[in-house]
Amino acid sequence: MNFILCEGLLQSVYTERGFYMNEEFEMMTPQPVEGTISKEKLPHKWRKRIGKCLLLLAVLFAGFIGGIVFLISGSNSNINNLSILKKLLVLEGCVEQYYLDEVDGEKMETGIYRGYLSGLSDPYSTYYTKEEYNQMMEEDSGEYVGIGITVMKDTTTGYVSIEQVQKDAPAYNAGIQPGDLLIEVDGNDTTTLSLQEAVNLIKKGENKEVLLLVGRGTDTFEVTVEKTSVQIESVTYEMKEDNIGYIAVSQFIENTGDKFIDAVDTLEAQGMKSLIIDLRDNGGGFVDVCVDMVSRIIPEDQLIVYTEDKNGKKTEYKSNSEKELNIPIIILVNGNTASASEIMTGCLKDYGVANVVGSQTYGKGIVQNIIGLSDGSAIKLTVAKYYTPNGNDIHKKGIEPDVIVEMEDAQWKEARDDETKDTQLQKAYELLK
Repeated sequence: MNFILCEGLLQSVYTERGFYMNEEFEMMTPQPVEGTISKEKLPHKWRKRIGKCLLLLAVLFAGFIGGIVFLISGSNSNINNLSILKKLLVLEGCVEQYYLDEVDGEKMETGIYRGYLSGLSDPYSTYYTKEEYNQMMEEDSGEYVGIGITVMKDTTTGYVSIEQVQKDAPAYNAGIQPGDLLIEVDGNDTTTLSLQEAVNLIKKGENKEVLLLVGRGTDTFEVTVEKTSVQIESVTYEMKEDNIGYIAVSQFIENTGDKFIDAVDTLEAQGMKSLIIDLRDNGGGFVDVCVDMVSRIIPEDQLIVYTEDKNGKKTEYKSNSEKELNIPIIILVNGNTASASEIMTGCLKDYGVANVVGSQTYGKGIVQNIIGLSDGSAIKLTVAKYYTPNGNDIHKKGIEPDVIVEMEDAQWKEARDDETKDTQLQKAYELLK
């Protein structure tokens, strides 16, 4: 394995440009040389020349090692980087000498980077390989190749849990439902996979289909699902009775802002008198997209949210639109309403622009930055906390609704296909009527 020494990699990597490669070196064990010439047989002048060469090599080697030590020990953190490098070399030697099976060098290297960030004990800071980073950027654009599901790790079982199933996508047509567990993906037990590895198995590979072992309640069943190009419908809307507009937002990706504004404009043109914004099960996304959406509702230059980083630097995000929406608004939330969706909820609640109905939100009041690295990989780091306009810190607390309406998981599943069983939505209708 080659160890890449990257300036900043073992120190601070919080830079817009990421890190750059500085030196590449391979630790090699000296090998005996056949036919070594004894110094007795060498003429005096050659002994002298060889001695000078050896001295020069020793100086160069000492300088090289000294430079390495200087670079890797210059961190401002409490990490002994020289000790880490030495131990990695020892571990590598042990693996090469004793490990039974073949070693995937690329996977080992990726594991080192993942492990480094996992030491932060922050579930939101992570490392992405080049392939994973490209995949994430593809999904954020609003279109990707897959089966049309949103997943997360089930903390109780360790399996991959299905959170959302996009209507009319391959998974939906195959009968997969929110709340199902993916026990296996193409024969791979998902408890042994990271979430990203499981997603890669579902989406990537040469096969145009993926075989899933699905758990539902006490039953399990196999289903083969076709992979196709999936358009992410992050915004859906319609006009309900009594000219009540309804807009559901599933996530805040690149095209969500434009779609949300189009939905508001269309419903307004149809005579909308009040609005329900459904942010249930919305895990968040881009802050800038959220700001654009909220800007369509509140006056220009009004504070939407502000962030504060580790150095106390404050950044304010304000409304950037001249359009306002002066009608009664209700926001629907639940325990999976998080991050950017909580920014929208917190802002409109603070200003009294909207009433909030549902159950306590998730409570993710921190901001992550994606930092692209020069080799095509990337890291996601938590870089700041955010606060609502009134200065509320909602991290690990969530936002309490103005009107609490709890729904059990079984009720929520039924309500997806029959809105008369959606008690939160029915309460919103009642309040607006």
